[in-house]
Amino acid sequence: MSEVQIFYYPKNAPRGTRIRLHTGIMVETSRFDFKGEKVKIKVSKTETKEIQKGCSEQEKKLNDLNNHLEKIVKDNGALGKEELQLAIDKFLHPEKFVPKEEKPIVQTLMQAVEKFIADAPTRIQPKKGRPIGARTIMQHKNTQSKLTEYLKKKRIKDINISDVNQDFYNSFVNFLYEQGFKMNTVGKHIKNIKAAINALPQEQRVMCEFVEQKKCAKLAEDVDTIYLTEDELNTIATIQLPAEYLDKVRDQFILLAWTGCRYSDLDKLNRDNIHKMSNGHECFKIEQQKTETKVIIPILPQAREILEKYDYNIPKVIANQKFNEFLKEVARLAGLDDEVTITHTQINEDSKKAERVTQRFAKWECVTAHTARRSFATNMYKRDFPTLMIMAITGHKSESAFLKYIKVTEEENAERMMEKFMQQSKLY
Repeated sequence: MSEVQIFYYPKNAPRGTRIRLHTGIMVETSRFDFKGEKVKIKVSKTETKEIQKGCSEQEKKLNDLNNHLEKIVKDNGALGKEELQLAIDKFLHPEKFVPKEEKPIVQTLMQAVEKFIADAPTRIQPKKGRPIGARTIMQHKNTQSKLTEYLKKKRIKDINISDVNQDFYNSFVNFLYEQGFKMNTVGKHIKNIKAAINALPQEQRVMCEFVEQKKCAKLAEDVDTIYLTEDELNTIATIQLPAEYLDKVRDQFILLAWTGCRYSDLDKLNRDNIHKMSNGHECFKIEQQKTETKVIIPILPQAREILEKYDYNIPKVIANQKFNEFLKEVARLAGLDDEVTITHTQINEDSKKAERVTQRFAKWECVTAHTARRSFATNMYKRDFPTLMIMAITGHKSESAFLKYIKVTEEENAERMMEKFMQQSKLY
């Protein structure tokens, strides 16, 4: 097999000026008429029609190519070898020159959020070096849902990236407050939108006011939350409950309150994750779902009692919302009626502005699954365990984040200081 090469030269030009061009078309050497620069259609009578047909097709392709080159030269004048070779390649192999489909340019806020979510499974977290977790993706989808509701209320389809500015920020924040969300929840949605925009190319971020910290700040506040003392936990642990489902919820809550785990890790407190320590006692070794931090949790007597009650197979974990609903009923039946004050930011119905407000509740109304984790941290702190020791159990990375969990009141703190001072004074 040989490659068919054709020669191009302007009519009436000296033969020495002709240009050799490659076609990539392969035929048997015996089939090509080098003088006439064409494929021989018929060589012998014994050839099959298929062979002759193939030769005919090759000859037609060469003729069409020659006609194509003549037209190009006629329209554009004399061309160089590289330009003529490119023309041949485009004619014979047009598929190689089809422009690749360009990804659509993100122009609107919803497009940015949708792209951010779609790219999440393949995006690596800078600090952790791991893919984005399912929990984080779900949070971004929640933000997407709230944006959809907001746009529907405003009767607009979408917002250009350049229009995602302070006016939008103020409007969207007020929209979330009007739906009853607290500042920290509002702040998480703002954070998610900032993340989606920051994932865009630099030229789009530059024209977006929303990512400017001074104009559109992240929102967060210290919220008054409660914890349960060891006496209150004991009351809940020993109360007789009227229904089995309440009994299971109570036991799961007590287990969390003596391990410091989040509700998302409750199902990991099982026999498979129990290990024996060098001192002979047992512990849980788990990887936290939220932070992927590996922690070792000693199994305290109160937790052991719950585990043994269920033969180390704790009841099936239910939805967090339903769990909190049942837990409040347990706390109410346990008589946690003390009045507590909670201060947070919410929308003022009269002024339609966000304001810090203080509300009073019965303590049982404020108990949630996360109260267990705060109770563990606070009670261990009140037992004078070192902060770093407790942090190693809870998985907190910074002391500042951990101390937000400590719910010791000013009066309790003063009492503890006085007790410690008196104890030290007796030593002298």
